[in-house]
Amino acid sequence: MTITPKKILLVHNNPEERGRLAIMLSRFGHEVRFSCGKGCPDQLSQANDLVIVDDKLAGQSGLDFINQISGKQCEKVIYLSPLPSVVASMETEKLNIYEWITKPVDPLKLAVVVCDYFVESAMEHAFPG
Repeated sequence: MTITPKKILLVHNNPEERGRLAIMLSRFGHEVRFSCGKGCPDQLSQANDLVIVDDKLAGQSGLDFINQISGKQCEKVIYLSPLPSVVASMETEKLNIYEWITKPVDPLKLAVVVCDYFVESAMEHAFPG
């Protein structure tokens, strides 16, 4: 299955890390937009196919940021955190987090998770169940 390039919003407070992750995602043809997470997530008014959120943002936590997002703005989120995903299983379910990736984030691992998400999403839309 071929995945067409998608629009990804990367919400991350660290410009260096944001750039490192975005370079890998853009190598797969994705259009990556950025936000540092300040205030209301204005970028979400644009169509994004996926949102990736870091746990530490400017002035709020990543989970607070996710709580501001409606399901219409983004179906699922990939969350980057130093805590293992086992610790956050309830948060994952409640906040529509597709994958919880433990930091430090390997850019290639993130790209694989993003690809998996888009393949699953395409299959769900092709074969609604």
